[in-house]
Amino acid sequence: MQPHGRIWQELTWSWAYSTGHPASDQRLEAAAKAAWPYAVLCAWTYLNDQAAAHDLMDRAVQNVSGYIGRHPDCPDRTLSQRVKSVIKRRARQLAAKKSREVQYGSLLGLENLYVGQPAVEQRIYANELFAKLSPFAQSIVRWRWLGYSWRKIAEDLDMDHTVVRRAYFREVESLLHALSQPGDPSQCG
Repeated sequence: MQPHGRIWQELTWSWAYSTGHPASDQRLEAAAKAAWPYAVLCAWTYLNDQAAAHDLMDRAVQNVSGYIGRHPDCPDRTLSQRVKSVIKRRARQLAAKKSREVQYGSLLGLENLYVGQPAVEQRIYANELFAKLSPFAQSIVRWRWLGYSWRKIAEDLDMDHTVVRRAYFREVESLLHALSQPGDPSQCG
């Protein structure tokens, strides 16, 4: 079911990079619209995350925008195939990276840690960990909980999305490391 409110396509192509030529921009938009279902499919298939489709489409539109600049007379079918190719390649890259990295920082992961305990205790643990995060990391947790992508969060902070994500995970990792060390628990906060 498609979300109500804003038109669902706007979430993706409002990010479209301008090629500087209105005709090329229209061709790029048409290729992106045609590839959107494929982006959702790849996001589910490779990443198990529908929200990642927006990031995949963002990367594909950026790539194809540059391609149109270098090859302005390429056929529309080539553009559509290139968008799909970039989407699939990026989804595979992210899936491979995700399989290699240790997951830190997900508040949903806290739920997995405390599955055997009552919901009240789980919320207490989550709130205690959340309170120990810096205001920066807390704001990122709130944005991610609301469904914002790393790129959108970085855009709001006027930063690069990889810098934001790395800083967040670095802080969470150091907090988890500090909490796992024996000693006085008051030193962790």
